[in-house]
Amino acid sequence: MRRVESPEPFYSMARRAGDTLYLSGFGPVENGEVVGKDITEQTRFTMNAIKATLESEGASFAQVVRVNVFLLNMADRDGFNAAYMEFFDGGPMPTRRLVGAGDMYKGILVEIDCIAYLGPQA
Repeated sequence: MRRVESPEPFYSMARRAGDTLYLSGFGPVENGEVVGKDITEQTRFTMNAIKATLESEGASFAQVVRVNVFLLNMADRDGFNAAYMEFFDGGPMPTRRLVGAGDMYKGILVEIDCIAYLGPQA
């Protein structure tokens, strides 16, 4: 999967500021269409898009320090967590906020944004 470019002119999908990389909200949407029928498929698609964007900036999930997650249905929490954990190697986990969102773009089940620290190991 290649880095995701913003579909809109008013924001960037990734923006570096010094040693910090900020990623906008990613969801399971490709070419304007929702990808995946359930939370597992949608989470994997979204995390792969984030991974590709991190890698295009010379980063990885190991450098992610903060994740914000929005779920359409909080009942999907366990399925989300299982798919989400597939992308981390057992190192220190990032801090995270997970909230229920009542209305999501095109009815997607998940949206994720994150912050990565690219400087020296703290």
